[in-house]
Amino acid sequence: MSRNSGRPAGTYLAGWLFADLLLVIVLVVLGSEMPAAAPDPHPTPTDTATADPSRNPSPTPSDTSRPGGLDPVTVSVGIRLDADALIAGRPSETAELARQVNEEIKPYAGRTAAFVMVFGTVRSGGAVDTGRSDAYATAVARQLPQAAPRFFPPYSEKIIRGYHDSGAGIASGTARIELFFLLS
Repeated sequence: MSRNSGRPAGTYLAGWLFADLLLVIVLVVLGSEMPAAAPDPHPTPTDTATADPSRNPSPTPSDTSRPGGLDPVTVSVGIRLDADALIAGRPSETAELARQVNEEIKPYAGRTAAFVMVFGTVRSGGAVDTGRSDAYATAVARQLPQAAPRFFPPYSEKIIRGYHDSGAGIASGTARIELFFLLS
């Protein structure tokens, strides 16, 4: 008796992709929440009838600045490499990854990537090979902190994560790096 229900294997993967993307959305929403202001532990007593405006000056710009969190505006950069050479750890391909990444992130100098998603595409015979695409995206993700240590956080699957991208018009060996920055 066969367990194949007639559905393509991609529909099962779509559920996992949906769950991962939902997790990312939750992280972005939670990261952009504004915390409640902490009460002043040492309030100054004032008499509301004789309040002196000079004793309560208006807030300074630093008092009204936004708290830290994730910037809701993301940036996407792309690189193109020999996916199999990078997966195998060939030093020349690792150096090429570092060169391309550093070129792509130049416009964002001084910023810090807080969360990174890497979408890799590797094709076999014209079709996307999801296993190799995932391996390629993970290999790129693992190399990013070494390529630009001041820009990318240390590697952790919770912060820098690889996924496959099965878009129709994407060339094999393409990695799209989606950057989420800290608010400044």
